[in-house]
Amino acid sequence: MTNKDSGSTIELSEDDVFTINLQGEDFPEYEWHIVSENNHIKLAEPVTAETTATNTISTFNFKTVGTGEDMLKIDYTNGMETKKTFELRVIVGTMGRIEAY
Repeated sequence: MTNKDSGSTIELSEDDVFTINLQGEDFPEYEWHIVSENNHIKLAEPVTAETTATNTISTFNFKTVGTGEDMLKIDYTNGMETKKTFELRVIVGTMGRIEAY
């Protein structure tokens, strides 16, 4: 998944893995940070970053750890200002989408 997948929903099974590659801009003081609390997905590996001449690609490897639903939110921030936000609804298990009424 990449920046263009922000706002989408994925449905996975327990113990599935998925990767998100997020491109930053040429702002060296900014980094991608997970800002949501997630109960059904966890980072499987440390976040890695590969820098080119014009941007940085941050790679997040996640693993599902329980059935349920999380709204994953990752901000491109310097700690005070946010330039971009990536959001992904992650549904884990076979219970289907949970809707609030």
